[in-house]
Amino acid sequence: MTDAALGRLRAVTIVCPDYPTATAAYRDYLGYQICESGRVDAALADAWGAPLAAGARFAWLVPASGADVGIRLIEGPNTAPFRPYSAWGWNAIEIAVSDCDRAVAQLAQGPFQVVGAPAELGFSAGALRAGQLVGPSGEVLYLTEIRHQVPGFVLPPALCLVDQPFIVILHAGNAASAIQSYADQFGNLGTDVFQFPVEFMAQFQGLPQDHPYTLGTVALAGGGYFEIDGAPAHIGPRQRTPGHLPPGIAMVTVEGGSSAAVPSSPGPLHAGATARRLDGVAGEWLEVLRND
Repeated sequence: MTDAALGRLRAVTIVCPDYPTATAAYRDYLGYQICESGRVDAALADAWGAPLAAGARFAWLVPASGADVGIRLIEGPNTAPFRPYSAWGWNAIEIAVSDCDRAVAQLAQGPFQVVGAPAELGFSAGALRAGQLVGPSGEVLYLTEIRHQVPGFVLPPALCLVDQPFIVILHAGNAASAIQSYADQFGNLGTDVFQFPVEFMAQFQGLPQDHPYTLGTVALAGGGYFEIDGAPAHIGPRQRTPGHLPPGIAMVTVEGGSSAAVPSSPGPLHAGATARRLDGVAGEWLEVLRND
């Protein structure tokens, strides 16, 4: 990676039509703790290019393990819940869990709908077991138990039942082109793409269960990754109301390479850093934190 490369994953931001329900869900069923809350500052909303988000309530939540990678929820009362995998952009968050079956069962007691029962991931040779749920704002959560490392990856084992996000899943028109764009723009290394059926995703998109999706990953610092899935032809760009944040998973926050000096402990997400919004090839929003 270069000095311009995207660094560690810090936050995944979800726009919440029902902010109180979403906040309670992440606190009560994931066991996340609110370490910062308030209202979106006007200067920050302008930096995002979403001035109408100014004044919206937000909460920055982190897992009980003490990890400084978490979920930011932002109030979006006039935003309809996002329909999973209905558009390009960020669609899912993969979270490390210590016990996949127990974690899925716990979330299913709240406002999370199971769309993929816990199962071994066939490509991982027994290293990974995962289940998938849809949250109250249309976000998809992959709860992944990391039993041992997968060759070529450095994955963070969970230190509590539901620990930190470590992968964010992007839907793009062409997975290989999107991976190459991250290498060209930032210098972050990507894998070759491969094909794999994703049954619950195909169901959302009206495709046969065995539809082969083309996917690959882009490496961030600190064991974080972007998974990039190629969307079928009938899926296109995400629509947003001018001045507002995109619906669903609105943006992903990362540190800005080796020159960033942001805290590596839970606390205010922007402490000591300035935020800049960048756009990816599929229209995805990146919030990059830097101290220079």
